[in-house]
Amino acid sequence: MRYSDKIGREIRSVREAKGYSQEYLAEMLDMSQSSYANLESGKSTLSVDRLLSITEILEIDVHRLLHFPKRTTKTVAASNNDVASKQAGIDPKVLSVYDQLITEMRGEIAFLRELLRGQK
Repeated sequence: MRYSDKIGREIRSVREAKGYSQEYLAEMLDMSQSSYANLESGKSTLSVDRLLSITEILEIDVHRLLHFPKRTTKTVAASNNDVASKQAGIDPKVLSVYDQLITEMRGEIAFLRELLRGQK
């Protein structure tokens, strides 16, 4: 099963628990209901921005959507990142998403610092 399927299932579970319709989430995300349905079903992948928007609307932490149980039968050649992530109990693909989020946040912080410097 792909990660987009797992994330989509978890989003659907939280959405339903909160009593929100697909139409409501689609409207909040400024997209069509059918496009939103494709996200929940795993037919479409989520951008980081869209994932963060969904977590804000559903009022949940992004970790809830990105936490997957450990796999017990996966054997691959591990990079340094893979070894560190396995020792910490984090799937390398999840770690990759975290790395991407951190990189984007660093860029935003640098941008905001430049804005502040310009106001002084």
